Amino acid sequence: MDFFSAASVNIASGFPLKMVRDAQNSQVPMHSHEFTEIAFVACGCARHTHISRDGAVYQEGLVQGDLFSVLPGESHAYEQSKSMVLYNIYFDAAILDDFTHLHSLPNWKILLHDRTDLEMKKLHLSGGQLSRAVQCLDRAIRESCLKQDGFETVMIALFLEFLISAIRAPLPENTLGTDSYGILESISHMEDAPEKKFTLRQLAQMSHMSIPSYTKKFRTATGLSPMAYLQHVRLLKVCDLLTMTDAPVQEISGQCGFCSPNYMIKLFHREIGVTPEQFRKQQLSQK
Repeated sequence: MDFFSAASVNIASGFPLKMVRDAQNSQVPMHSHEFTEIAFVACGCARHTHISRDGAVYQEGLVQGDLFSVLPGESHAYEQSKSMVLYNIYFDAAILDDFTHLHSLPNWKILLHDRTDLEMKKLHLSGGQLSRAVQCLDRAIRESCLKQDGFETVMIALFLEFLISAIRAPLPENTLGTDSYGILESISHMEDAPEKKFTLRQLAQMSHMSIPSYTKKFRTATGLSPMAYLQHVRLLKVCDLLTMTDAPVQEISGQCGFCSPNYMIKLFHREIGVTPEQFRKQQLSQK
C-alpha cells in the first residue's frame, strides 16, 4: 500500500494547506497519508473503498457533489474513476485548532472526528450549495497559484467558508452503493453531455433496468429523480459557461439543453439564488 507524506504532495512546511483540482486515473490504488484530506467530487463518478482506523471496510459509489475525508491512519482507493474530477484539500488538522467552536456543528464528526462509530462517512452537496462550494475552492486555488501578498490568509478564509457550509446544517446523504454501478454510468452520461435530450427510458436502458426500478433506485441514491438530477447538471454547465465565456444567456441556454431561455432563467434563479446575468457579474468581480 502506498503512503504519502506532506512533502510528497508538496505541502509547504510553513503553510500546511494545499488545494488542487485533478482528473483521476481509471484506478487509484489503496493508499494512506500523514495529513488529513478532504475530497470533493467536482464531476464524474467512481467506486470508493475506505478503510477506517479500526480496519472496517466501507465501499460506496461516488457522484458529483459527494464530500468526504480521509484521516491519518485511514486508507482508501478508487476504481472505475476515469470520469471523476476531484477537488483535493490536503492539510494538517492543527490548522483548525483555533476554531474549536466548529466541533459543535452538526456534521463535524462525519468529516473531522474519529468516525469508528458512524455509519455515514460522507456528505452530499447539491444545487446552490454545490455551485457555491466550487466557486469557493476555485478562488482558493487561484490564490495558491498567484501567491500575491496575503494569499495564505485568503486561502484559509476560503477553506473555512467551504468547510463551514458543509458542516453547519444537515445535508442530503448520497447512499449510492457500489452495487448500483449502472446508475453511476447513467449519471456519467448526463455529466458528459448534459445538452443531449435524454429520456427516462434511455437513462434506464443505460443502467440495464426497468423504468420503475431505475427511478426508485436513483431517487434513493441521490435524493432526486433522474430528470431533476439532469436539470441540476445542466444548471452547473450554465454556471461554467457564464464564468468561462461571454456567450449570451440565450445561446448558453441552448448549449445546455434547455427548451427555452426563459425557462432556464427561472430555474437558475430558483436553484442558484440569482439570475444568470447577476451570477456572471459576481464571477467577473472576483477575477
